[in-house]
Amino acid sequence: MNIIQAVLAVALMAMAVAGGIQYVNPNAATGTRLASQADAGFSTLESAFRSRQAGGATGPAAEAWQAALFPAYGSPPAAVAGLSWSYGVEAAGVWFCLSGPLSRDPVKQALTALATRRPQGLYDVTRSCGGGGGPPEGTIAATLWMQRTTP
Repeated sequence: MNIIQAVLAVALMAMAVAGGIQYVNPNAATGTRLASQADAGFSTLESAFRSRQAGGATGPAAEAWQAALFPAYGSPPAAVAGLSWSYGVEAAGVWFCLSGPLSRDPVKQALTALATRRPQGLYDVTRSCGGGGGPPEGTIAATLWMQRTTP
């Protein structure tokens, strides 16, 4: 019986030495979760906006966008990592934005990763909503354009 235990112990040590000890990066799981939550939120907002348009209504006014879209066209998305949802209408177009203080690195990575899931030129990650303010530092804003007149 002791010989079997010794063989198993040697085999286990050989696997640990040859394969190394692999640790799971906790930020990777957090980033994936945050990206999924933000993507789901943007999809919910876009769906509500497009449903309103399909019904013949124009885009809502910036001051009353939540009342114009919800609950008539769905449920509002949940907040993501302490960030908040907003909506804007300006000369450059109409957008939804997820913004707030940049407190953790996985938030920036998650929001930046969403650019691969959205059409080029319609999704920006900057310092302020509407795609302005330069690269994220201190605050972050992920803007998804519904209608964009200028890139």
